[in-house]
Amino acid sequence: MMRLAAALALSLAIPAVVEAQPAQPGTIPQAAQGLWANGQCTDPGALLFLTGRYWALLPQQGPQELWRVARTAEGGGFTLAVADDADQTRLIMRAQGTQLETRTPGPKQPDDVIPGDAPATQWARCPAIAGGLAALHGEGLSFLGALDGFEAACSGDAAGCMTAVFAWADVTRDGVLTPAELARLVRGATHMAMLATGAELDQLATALGAGALGGIVAAQLLIHSYDYDGSGSLSQAEMLQDRSPMPGIAGPAAPPAAAVAGPPLGGAALAGQVGALRTLLDQLGPMLGLPQR
Repeated sequence: MMRLAAALALSLAIPAVVEAQPAQPGTIPQAAQGLWANGQCTDPGALLFLTGRYWALLPQQGPQELWRVARTAEGGGFTLAVADDADQTRLIMRAQGTQLETRTPGPKQPDDVIPGDAPATQWARCPAIAGGLAALHGEGLSFLGALDGFEAACSGDAAGCMTAVFAWADVTRDGVLTPAELARLVRGATHMAMLATGAELDQLATALGAGALGGIVAAQLLIHSYDYDGSGSLSQAEMLQDRSPMPGIAGPAAPPAAAVAGPPLGGAALAGQVGALRTLLDQLGPMLGLPQR
């Protein structure tokens, strides 16, 4: 278990720097980005979370799913987002103030027929996640909201990639990561990895419970492995020691990269990262009580 947890810790703490990919046209419009509820924000039938390059559908019943946008198109006041999965999953959307309308086009509807005659679903903007859903999705959606910036930063060098991830994880903004902050990073990545598999709610809850334990183990291993100054926490310089020169790294972490700046991470590269996380979670599963998939 210790070896697997160490691998998980390193894969999350030092994200692989990916080769820059040609920019894909279009992102989800800024007006549509954010958290939406089908029904009341306090008791939604489903949640929909949109970033520049991702959308996550979180129903009260059924699979919790995540897609990455490969391209978008505009027509009739609507935006069509096409995912980079094998099925090229599509979502049509139109935001008007605090309301969002979405449609899922049928398999025979051409991309240029927007919005078409598919049934509409109405969503209301929510300022926050309510009640028990916050415990289930709060950290994961925070991590997902930072992915656009991670992608842009990780298309460059290891130092820039680490800065973006470190800035999200550094909750207290003191320039170092504590075991609690490192464990939160693991839990956020676990949530994203489970959405990428289309997990059911009970599977997601089980995985996050296991991720809480795995996050503590991974954080402790990272501290023991890279805490060169014996402070009980990790700085960026320590986490990149012997990996990349980091002159003048002392001090607070820089802000995260802009939400949609720079070239997006290619679908294959993202699938590789998610696949690696899923493999590690599958290996840890029997030890941590994760559901079999």
